[in-house]
Amino acid sequence: MKYTLPVIFAIALTPVAVQAEENGSGFRADRLQLGGSISENVVDSPFGGGSEDALGFSVFAGYEFANDMRGVKTTAELGYSDTDDFYRGGDNDINGLWVAGVVEKNLPEINPNLFALARIGLDFGDDDGILLGAGGGFHLSKEVDVRAEFINKDASSVYQASLVFNF
Repeated sequence: MKYTLPVIFAIALTPVAVQAEENGSGFRADRLQLGGSISENVVDSPFGGGSEDALGFSVFAGYEFANDMRGVKTTAELGYSDTDDFYRGGDNDINGLWVAGVVEKNLPEINPNLFALARIGLDFGDDDGILLGAGGGFHLSKEVDVRAEFINKDASSVYQASLVFNF
């Protein structure tokens, strides 16, 4: 089961890659983005009685795909996340690689720089499995965005703030 989901995800992304190749869009450096996040990570105690939390960080790279939807940006992101230890002593942090598809929708009705976002992906690290997230962001400039997100993973919940550099 652990390796079934990544295979399904890769097969699901194949039409996107084929469409990009058929459209002749190819790779474009101006569609790249790099980012970093700080996060508060919470795990529910399996024994009841509360939860434990730890600070963490993520670094990621993304690539924007062309689409025909006005005001919508579709991106694939690959990243690495790591947290502090949740409990004293031992190795009880959460870290590892993840991949996600992110959709951003501009909200010009509210503010021309504001956007909402949603993500779905897979975590391949200690908290492996499907991840789902939602949040919002603000375009500080054409090159720099800030984001605030909630991400639900298999064993943890993540509240994160990100800084994204668009090329």
